[in-house]
Amino acid sequence: MSAEAVGPGLSAEDAANLALWERVLTELEDNLEAFSNSAGVSEKARELALSWQPPANLGPMPVEFASRSRMLALAQEKAYVQLRGESRKNRRQSALISSVPGPSSAAVYLDVAG
Repeated sequence: MSAEAVGPGLSAEDAANLALWERVLTELEDNLEAFSNSAGVSEKARELALSWQPPANLGPMPVEFASRSRMLALAQEKAYVQLRGESRKNRRQSALISSVPGPSSAAVYLDVAG
C-alpha cells in the first residue's frame, strides 16, 4: 500500500489496517454470538471456532477500537466461563449415567400369577 493520505492524517496503510481490524472484530463478535445464541454449542459455532485464523497482515490495533476490543474480551471471558460450567455439568451427568448398571445376562423371572 502507498503512504498517500486517504483522509486528514490517515495514510492508505492506516485506512487499510483500520478496515481490517473492523472486519476482524466484527467476525469475533459474530462468532461469539453464534456461541451464545443457543442452549448448547451449535455445530456452526464449533466450526467457526476451529477454523478462525487472524489475518497474517494484521497490523497494530488502532486506538479507536480499544474500548470495543475490551468489551469483546470481557464477553469472550464470560462465554468461556459459561461453557466451562456446562462442560463440568455434562461430565457429572455422564459419570452418573455410567454408574447405572447395564442389563444383566442373568435370567430374570417375573411373577405374573401374583
